[in-house]
Amino acid sequence: MFLSRIAPVLFSLNSLLLAVGLVLPAPAKAEKDEWPPIAPEELAMKSDPTNPGAPAIILNREEHTDDVAGFDTSYYRIKVFNDEGKKYADVEIPFVKDFSKVEDVKARTVRPDGTAADFKGQIFEKVIVKAGGVKYLAKTFALPDVQVGSIIEYKYKIRRPEWALYNSRWILQHELSTRKAKFSLRPYRGQELAWTWHALPGGKAPEKREDGTVHLQLENIRGFPEEEYMPPPDSLKARVMFFYLGEMFDRGEIRWPSDFWKERGKKAYEGVEGFIGDRKEIRMAAAEIVSADDPPDAKLRKLYARVQQIRNLSFEREKTDQEQKREKLKDNKNVEDVLKHGYGYGDEINSLFAALARAAGFDAALLYVAGRHEQPFELNLLSWRQLNANLVLVRLGSQEWYLDPATRFCPYNLLPWQETDARGVRPEKEGSAFVTTPSSKSADGIVEREAALHLDVDGTLTGNIQVKFIGQEALERRLDNRLTDEAGRKKALEDEVKEWLPKGSSVELKSTPNWDSSEASLSAAFAVKIQDLAAPAGRRLLLPLAIFQVREKYPFRSTARVHPIYFRYPFQELDTISVTLPKGYQVESLPAPRSDGLPFCRYEIARRSQDGTLRLERRLVMDGYSFPAPSYSFLRAFYDSVRAGDEEQVVLKAVETAQTN
Repeated sequence: MFLSRIAPVLFSLNSLLLAVGLVLPAPAKAEKDEWPPIAPEELAMKSDPTNPGAPAIILNREEHTDDVAGFDTSYYRIKVFNDEGKKYADVEIPFVKDFSKVEDVKARTVRPDGTAADFKGQIFEKVIVKAGGVKYLAKTFALPDVQVGSIIEYKYKIRRPEWALYNSRWILQHELSTRKAKFSLRPYRGQELAWTWHALPGGKAPEKREDGTVHLQLENIRGFPEEEYMPPPDSLKARVMFFYLGEMFDRGEIRWPSDFWKERGKKAYEGVEGFIGDRKEIRMAAAEIVSADDPPDAKLRKLYARVQQIRNLSFEREKTDQEQKREKLKDNKNVEDVLKHGYGYGDEINSLFAALARAAGFDAALLYVAGRHEQPFELNLLSWRQLNANLVLVRLGSQEWYLDPATRFCPYNLLPWQETDARGVRPEKEGSAFVTTPSSKSADGIVEREAALHLDVDGTLTGNIQVKFIGQEALERRLDNRLTDEAGRKKALEDEVKEWLPKGSSVELKSTPNWDSSEASLSAAFAVKIQDLAAPAGRRLLLPLAIFQVREKYPFRSTARVHPIYFRYPFQELDTISVTLPKGYQVESLPAPRSDGLPFCRYEIARRSQDGTLRLERRLVMDGYSFPAPSYSFLRAFYDSVRAGDEEQVVLKAVETAQTN
């Protein structure tokens, strides 16, 4: 709906940067070392009156956003009610390395008797995974001497780079209830600030004061329960979203959202077309890359492959000022420069691809979308910055291709999952056309695992595992490890396979995966040893043959569901396992084959025995990625069936061997 000049705001172009300062429940307490006084009733508090049984409560939270100085300060005070609440003493401050800096971290523990222990320990850096599988770096530390009844306090500052101009936001909810919260923002001078909100507690609106700052004070904010496999949490939480209206507002050109998108689309179109142009060098390059008699798909594949040879600056480590001065990279003023220089940022590389495609006879245009890893596109948010991804739409007659060669390692005819089923705009001469990209298919994200193993009489399995990651699965792993050395990549794969197998398994990578490639698959071979998998029962061995699911954390074990169900993308798991039996054992019983499914998912598993070898074939297919909460009971029942099938065991029996006279 249309609120406070304009409606809902979305994540900015630099959303990860923004998430850093605001994802965490935290309040900003000016730049003083003093802590606010603790009231006796806070020390005496035994439970959350709004949520009895909660492990903790946020007593006080303050958050200040300073767009002028380029930093966010945060502070919060948490009361621990039981042993589970002690986990909040392990503090995580998400940030984006090379783009933001965590400063002025201060923390303390106030014991139940009112005495305090200041944090003087080390602050570490690690990777954390948020809901939806999105990874962040975080500064982490553990507060000392936390007991039931303790109060935890900490504050910190996150400084943004000077060039990082983006729309700010307040995320009002945390998984814990918040007793009192204060938010404030100092906007850029001389620009008209607008904001909107979603599910604002109590309906209390932000207040703009005479000095231009914006303030909001709230009490008794309900907690936000996070669940596995849910949409990006910040897209569901109560929040206030800010944005600057700019020159269009000053000139009186914005009356409705359609006015903004029309004018902003025109401006974007002019910029894109000016950068692409109709250039002789591009036409000559396209003629060298493709042949006139190539089929359309073959032409695009060749152009795609050529463009992916361009050095992609968007996927490189952020360089220091000294490194940038030494390298002396020239700015690209048009697509000719991108081709000539051999480097470019993501939007420049996609522009070059569009230019080459046009030169080869296609209709090609850039699309700008809001990636699904953050928040969906909102028409009433008058901010181009919510469009945090771009790709190329290529047309020839009735044929359409949605392509993104600017995503490093992205195979031809695949979009990164964040850009699938994503809404956004196509800039046009007369404005903006609203678009939705195609959805991903389960065939676009496959993990194939094939194991050839031998079982010893002591229950140990040894042998080899071949793994193939296809489509989204390959792209995700390549991107995650793009800045990692060979040893780090090896460890990442070995650790992942260990997570599939029973505890104590040994795994060694025996092949060299094609990491730096845009091929659709990433393959790896491993030597493995799985100890004590088969459990003895007298003269029998009980063998769980679905070895990749022994440690599976099956989703949807809870009986209730609050939020929609959300996978990042549709997927398939295809397992084939062969186990040679030890001498003197034969199969006594095999579980019957199972098959289950719904219109959007399927599961099949079968175990067979032949000539002293067991064979398992398993197939799990999820064709959808987003489901409303009422679908939870169906998905839960489906995964219960999957778990039951995976846990069934083969019974092996020791047999007498023939004696010779």
